[in-house]
Amino acid sequence: MPKVSIIIPAYNQGRFLAVAIDSALQQTYRDLEVIVVDDGSTDETRDVAARFGDRITYIHQKNTGLPGARNRGIREARGEYLCFLDSDDFYHPEKIQRQVELLEADPQIGFVYCDIITTDEAGQAVAEQSSVNSPTRQMSGNIFQTLMMAGYFPPHTVMIRRKVVEAVGEFDPALGGHADYDLWLRVSAAGHAACFIDEKLAYYRTYPTSMSKDGAHMAETRLATFKKICQHHPELVARSIHNLQQSNQNLFLANAWLNRNWEKVLNGGISVSSGPDEPGEQFSFVKHVHQASLSKGKKEQLAVWDVTLNEISSRAIFLQPPAELAFSVPVSEPGELITAIAVHPEAWNKPKAGGCEFYVRVDGRVAFVEAIDPIHIPRDRCWHEIRLCIPQSPSGQHQVTFETRALGNSVDFRWALWRKPRFTWHSSYG
Repeated sequence: MPKVSIIIPAYNQGRFLAVAIDSALQQTYRDLEVIVVDDGSTDETRDVAARFGDRITYIHQKNTGLPGARNRGIREARGEYLCFLDSDDFYHPEKIQRQVELLEADPQIGFVYCDIITTDEAGQAVAEQSSVNSPTRQMSGNIFQTLMMAGYFPPHTVMIRRKVVEAVGEFDPALGGHADYDLWLRVSAAGHAACFIDEKLAYYRTYPTSMSKDGAHMAETRLATFKKICQHHPELVARSIHNLQQSNQNLFLANAWLNRNWEKVLNGGISVSSGPDEPGEQFSFVKHVHQASLSKGKKEQLAVWDVTLNEISSRAIFLQPPAELAFSVPVSEPGELITAIAVHPEAWNKPKAGGCEFYVRVDGRVAFVEAIDPIHIPRDRCWHEIRLCIPQSPSGQHQVTFETRALGNSVDFRWALWRKPRFTWHSSYG
């Protein structure tokens, strides 16, 4: 029995089919089968497939549409892992090998996917390349939110476990060009983890008559896909809408700030990293972290990282619990302490990971405490915003302490984050 089944649906694209089949047969990984499902073609598809003889399995059926052809291939396939290669696309020779290695290494991964090289009709790479990868989105683990926030990848980038497809159901014939998108959403909604390979191992051919260029069809099937996912997973969709609104708000504030300050930015008089709408003077805890006192914990429990979560990218103080970091802020004015807390997304799918308690102490008093556990509570998979009003200090300076404690007995992978913590003030504050 082959380990991998490569399913090639074909409908009147005989001029491309040989390249697709060749790319499947020339893989460095050899334990595979290639199944071509001719979905009622009236061109040379049958003749092209016949050239490959018994090296492939050829199936002819009446036209059912692209999802139906893929489903027929699933039912005929014998492999433990399934790949779906549209007849106008093709593979890098190491694509299957790289993906099998990842699935074999981690049984928790439901499917793996890779990046693409976009080509023209002749199969030549185009000048302007797009990428599946996004530095502002979660690419591995449970990627439901990424998919809803415009994350999309062609079906031939994917290798998926057969048992995962059997558990969630095959391609929906009613969704045409978005049937694959619907499947990835259903797989992710069911809790199956993805793994992204940041390598361009799949070639994506674009040309005027391809299905992806049919704007009306793609818009109609995208809307139908969203309607379906809303019906079956309203809570997950609600979270997506929340994230989208938060992202739009951040973009609006950033755009408003740039509209007010673009001349200063161009002339070098102001840094974009200072951020929009932060009043008066500011003390950055990130910039002064080397002056802070690690009153609990070891130096390896402290770091400054660049982190992206919920479409928000920023510098963050990493404070692996149990740890306590104390700052002296050299002002006594009243003001506001602004930050956000989270557990790093890379920890969410680690079996030994868990939640954290976050504490802020200001001038000897507990000003904030919150416990979050994104590993076990999906709604905690976000930045938790904090804005604390700080009264004037009679001592001439503010003493601020950030502390993290582990929930439970283990401290493994409690990657606690404080996003861009800062204290702002001005003379007329309050």
